[in-house]
Amino acid sequence: NFTVAYNERWLINDKGGAACSVTLPPAADHEGRAITIKTIQAQVVNSATANVVPLAGGAAGTAILSGTAGKWAALVSDGTNWVTMAAG
Repeated sequence: NFTVAYNERWLINDKGGAACSVTLPPAADHEGRAITIKTIQAQVVNSATANVVPLAGGAAGTAILSGTAGKWAALVSDGTNWVTMAAG
């Protein structure tokens, strides 16, 4: 589990074992900021709060990455939530 620091833009998660919880910065304070998260372990990466909009749109939830090694997501703050703009 970790908190994204003010100066971090690219994060690589290498925590083995259980799911990982990420505390993202408040979207309201970071409109337009982009953060990319990648996991190199076969584990789920979730936001600590329901503030991530999925790639297909819809309501904000906690899911960022599924439990597959190599998954990544580019998130951009829209001033309210972190919107998934691209993922692989």
